[in-house]
Amino acid sequence: MDSAAAEAGRKKSGGSRKQGGQGERNAVITKDVIIKLGLHPSTVGDATWGTRDLLNGMLMRHNDQLGGVLMSYNNDKIVGSDARILAMAGYVDVHVSLTAHVFCPTVGTKLLGKVNKVGVDFIGLLVHEVFNASIAADQIREEFIHNPADPTSLGGCWESAVDGGKHRIGLGAKVFFCVKSVSEYDDVLHLIGSLAEEGTGEEGHVREHNTHASTGAGSRKKKSTPSSLGMETPRATKSKSSKKDRGGL
Repeated sequence: MDSAAAEAGRKKSGGSRKQGGQGERNAVITKDVIIKLGLHPSTVGDATWGTRDLLNGMLMRHNDQLGGVLMSYNNDKIVGSDARILAMAGYVDVHVSLTAHVFCPTVGTKLLGKVNKVGVDFIGLLVHEVFNASIAADQIREEFIHNPADPTSLGGCWESAVDGGKHRIGLGAKVFFCVKSVSEYDDVLHLIGSLAEEGTGEEGHVREHNTHASTGAGSRKKKSTPSSLGMETPRATKSKSSKKDRGGL
């Protein structure tokens, strides 16, 4: 693989990491695949170079065989020695095995994007600094209101009315959002997102909220009771008063 293309792929994919935990998933998966490529007759003399040239041309574009966008790849090799010429085309049909790092977000996935556009009716983001995502105003929860007068963010910002604007989403902010739909046109991916779900919003605010929630849950411990410790709870018994001897011994 061309070193410059490989380095670009690694930077954009964040390495060969698999999906992380909920709320921090990058939707990049690593898988071993075999795909079919059509080699130009001029590259048959060096088929390995020809297949890598084709693979490099597939980087950062959606591919149906991979089920997503090829971010980077390695361990590529031509499988088998048979190569048939495609009818009416002259191209040679070959199969290549490789380890592919593929960006394949699905509906419901939570992704982290960086805000690059803000408007009165939307928020625009970039995921992995490459893929466009947009969040319409009707997908932003009601606590947020658009502030057009923010001088630090072109187009204004979205502020929470619940905490007096401390939870703020403006240009350059990193935001967790939920994927509502994924579309592809001319091999270019576009994501439609939402900020209506729990665990979405500005990265720092979401992390702080999660930390406080986990700390609060840990501090609320149940008090130990005799029954919880496996001890028998003493029963209250009525004491029978002894009868007085009336004139007897």
